[in-house]
Amino acid sequence: MDCPRCKSLLIKDTVKDLNTGFEVDTCPSCGGTWFDKNELSQIDKVIEPTFLEIRHIPGKKDQIEPLNCPSCKTSPALHKSEHYRDKKVIIDHCPSCKGIWLDKGELEAIRKENWLITIGKIFNWLIGKE
Repeated sequence: MDCPRCKSLLIKDTVKDLNTGFEVDTCPSCGGTWFDKNELSQIDKVIEPTFLEIRHIPGKKDQIEPLNCPSCKTSPALHKSEHYRDKKVIIDHCPSCKGIWLDKGELEAIRKENWLITIGKIFNWLIGKE
């Protein structure tokens, strides 16, 4: 399978988290990652509070560049959408196979959250607003 961004051959890599581990396809050239259907959802909910959130994601111009699905034989265009937790991260998802492409730094960006936001969410949950 080739990288939808730079066309390099994707290599198998293992993503390990607290309770799970699974194989993903990673680009050794540009650092992006292909998640098959439902793989990203296994780790997407984990939030790592951090004192200072510094994003290392591609610029808007690169994020909106059209990409094709590396997994489907017909290579349909990947659809773009903002991530629900971090609006600066544009994810690319296939309407056919439901796979998701994340550019280098995007997974880290959606998993990290400024600790003040986390505290605010906990406070709202405690007083019953969430």
